[in-house]
Amino acid sequence: MLLNPEYTLQVLLVFVRIGGLLAAAPFFSQRFIPVQVKVFLAAILAFAFTGLVAGPLPPHVLQPFGFAAAVAVEALTGALLGFAAQFIFYVIQFAGDIIGFQMSLSLAQIFNPVSGASSNPIGQFLTMGFMLLFVLLEGPQQIVIALATSFEVVPLGGANLAAGGPLLLQWTGAFFAAALRLSAPFMVTLLLLDVALGVFARVVPQADLFSLSLPLKLLVGTGVFALYLPQLGPVAPGFVEQMVGDLTQMLTAIAG
Repeated sequence: MLLNPEYTLQVLLVFVRIGGLLAAAPFFSQRFIPVQVKVFLAAILAFAFTGLVAGPLPPHVLQPFGFAAAVAVEALTGALLGFAAQFIFYVIQFAGDIIGFQMSLSLAQIFNPVSGASSNPIGQFLTMGFMLLFVLLEGPQQIVIALATSFEVVPLGGANLAAGGPLLLQWTGAFFAAALRLSAPFMVTLLLLDVALGVFARVVPQADLFSLSLPLKLLVGTGVFALYLPQLGPVAPGFVEQMVGDLTQMLTAIAG
């Protein structure tokens, strides 16, 4: 069977879809996982999932240009599924950036190994903490299950990629709303603190408000964060369930 050209092309296309997902999905796309491990995992899953492919390959895939087009479609299909799973982490990261900005921690930008960009310490701490909860709640397993399901409902080289665009736009709006809800306790508390500091500056004009506000915001924000962090655990399962629902929606849309 390994010498069967059609089977070989199926394995290659399945490998490309898996590679696209591993490059964009949470946990699997992180920099702490070596590229060699990702390629090896994609190769193993390609041979395991090829048997799930629904139907024979389209005739155009057997042609050089048709195969190249199918490779591009499969890479984008995997990337779409990865982005569908990644949105919950965008929510956590953006909420952490808002919280850090409110606490004046944006002055201390550091490198975030998860996103590969700079972020404040609160954003990094929230992202890494949620990543741990994501692994404990079997989030990576849910992504692999959705990937396996994709080969049963989305034919190789035949995904309706255009149908995934409206979903991504819809989730982008929901992502901003969810991030604001997560950061609302800090925004309200520190807004009241700014009002109090403004009143204090009117009462005591000689006070150095800038030197006073920075440590005070950090102290109050840290206290709120200590009360806020234990509440992240009960919320995490809902985010994982939302990710599973988003993956199901994306599969339904691109299946055409």
